[in-house]
Amino acid sequence: MLRWSAQGSRWKAGRLLIGAGALAWKPSLGKQETVLPADLCQAGVRSPSLREAVAVNPGSRIVECDSSDGEVLIAVMPPELDHVIKALESA
Repeated sequence: MLRWSAQGSRWKAGRLLIGAGALAWKPSLGKQETVLPADLCQAGVRSPSLREAVAVNPGSRIVECDSSDGEVLIAVMPPELDHVIKALESA
């Protein structure tokens, strides 16, 4: 799940696309992928708040990221957490 202040206030289901180019977000339902900011960097990892747990899996972890386009939050399940962190470090 992704929540990006530049794209609205709702959590959006989808997948983080990791490849040779910039990181991108592919929504689950038919829309085109969105390229994430090039200067995206991890600022922290935390558990979802009670309010966030209504929209995302309460067992997930929230990866907090900063960018010039605003805060980006990526909710990820613990088994994929290391993959996401490594992708953010190499981006």
